[in-house]
Amino acid sequence: MQPIRKIIHIDMDAFYASVEQRDRPELKGKPVIVGGDPQSRGVVAACSYEAREFGIHSAMASSTAYRLCPDAVFIRPRFDMYRSVSGQIREIFCEYTDLVEPLSLDEAFLDVTENYMGMPSATLIAREIKKKIYERTGKLTASAGVSFNKFIAKVASDMNKPDGITVITPDMADEFIDRLPIRKFFGVGKVTEEKMLSFGIKTGADLKKFKKEKLIQLLGKSGSYFFDIAHGNDD
Repeated sequence: MQPIRKIIHIDMDAFYASVEQRDRPELKGKPVIVGGDPQSRGVVAACSYEAREFGIHSAMASSTAYRLCPDAVFIRPRFDMYRSVSGQIREIFCEYTDLVEPLSLDEAFLDVTENYMGMPSATLIAREIKKKIYERTGKLTASAGVSFNKFIAKVASDMNKPDGITVITPDMADEFIDRLPIRKFFGVGKVTEEKMLSFGIKTGADLKKFKKEKLIQLLGKSGSYFFDIAHGNDD
């Protein structure tokens, strides 16, 4: 029998905006928007938690963000700096495992089932990684999800932001998935969410009521994927 995998998903908190607040201390506590010019057709690449309180989010038009919060500080992205900090963070991951799968500059999966430190607890590894990130990057924070597969670890990392850690063990998985709103499922965008809602699928529990063949019929080949993750299978 294969050992239960230990997967950590690390997600930096408001990464680009946090780097800007770190490098310009006068921006601490202020709504910071990293992205294009609000006077032209710019788009929000990232924003601080202070900006999010005004309903601002990434991929929003900068002009809309300006309308929601005229006092926000707009900053052009410095991708070279973000890449450099991302490299620092990745070095920390590689102190524990070479099984690292980056999703972007600010998030990655780590398989720590077997790890260089010989640590049996993925939760303790996640705590250590968060601490090292904070110390080595000048007080940047990350959130972590810890579970036995990638899907649940990724969803869990978003549950307790910023600077949080959420652990979902195998015996907690069924209830966790049952209560999960469908829009929180990895791979569910606006269009898929609307389609699922039209079939009465609002939560993981609703999704589980459908046989795999029926989901493929309703959602195409992604139906098979959604069936699997609803039942806690993501290999």
